Amino acid sequence: MEYIFAFLGIYCQAIYMNNKNALMGSNLVNLIICYQHLANRINRNVEPLQLNMTQLSILNHFSWKPETTAHTIGKLAQIMQMNQPAITKAVKAMVENGWLRKQADSEDARVSLVFITPEGLAQLDKARMVNVSLLEATFGSLPEQELVDLNTLLEKLKVNILKY
Repeated sequence: MEYIFAFLGIYCQAIYMNNKNALMGSNLVNLIICYQHLANRINRNVEPLQLNMTQLSILNHFSWKPETTAHTIGKLAQIMQMNQPAITKAVKAMVENGWLRKQADSEDARVSLVFITPEGLAQLDKARMVNVSLLEATFGSLPEQELVDLNTLLEKLKVNILKY
């Protein structure tokens, strides 16, 4: 798969003859390759915890303000940029495991709100712990300033992507 993306990078360079466009294409290819490798390893690491990347992403989203964050399935799908059936399936499994809970909306009983549970926060902590060695292998050799710079650049990219 990595070779396909390397070819895509070469193809991007052939299409875009100026240096900035070639660099942007190369950066995109490198981000895709990094994402594929990290996602694959994270999935393998969290599989014994009966988690997958989708569920891990959902738990992580709710963990920022666990006492106040509640969403409908539709809103969660929108926020996570995922299709509603995938979110529904992931939430159902996490409710069955006790990591999320559903509650009828006080204004509209037909609507269910989803919340993270203390068990969900504990499961997220376990998932984070099993990935410590991956974080260390991935980022540990970078000096602190490079980590700061990388984080700053990724934040900028995130903002740009969300505007698109």
